[in-house]
Amino acid sequence: MAVLYWTVMPVTRSRVDWLLESVALAALLTALALTGYYWARIPDPRVVRLLPAKTTLWIVTLIDTVTYLGLTLGARGKGLIDIPPELERRSPQLRQMLFSMLIVMKAVLSVFAVYLVWALINVGLRRGAGLSGWFLTAFTLAVPLPLIYYTVKLRRYPG
Repeated sequence: MAVLYWTVMPVTRSRVDWLLESVALAALLTALALTGYYWARIPDPRVVRLLPAKTTLWIVTLIDTVTYLGLTLGARGKGLIDIPPELERRSPQLRQMLFSMLIVMKAVLSVFAVYLVWALINVGLRRGAGLSGWFLTAFTLAVPLPLIYYTVKLRRYPG
């Protein structure tokens, strides 16, 4: 049975980690700025719909913010990462790899959230049809590829 474990020893960030952290933060701030700027410009619907563009826009922005904060806080806290019992839990290399994985996922999710916010703004302003065809392809590849990479790297890790 796997045990949830995370020590409080500090993890160092590489230059790539800092770059991805800055990309994630910039994406979050961009999503918030776009939402705030275009909120008043999106017309209210004349027909009552289940989720108007304004409501959906704020929901996506809120999900983006909660995800960013959750991954930022969870990367340092206990219980976010399930470490198999076969691996050496106190290993700094293992902790560093898992920490980097969370940073990569935070950056990927934040960038795609900005695109989703922008698409919702265009739909609300009736300037576009929504998500482009490449969005599904890019998102379908961008999320699992880092996870596969880190899973393969984890399997090679000596236990």
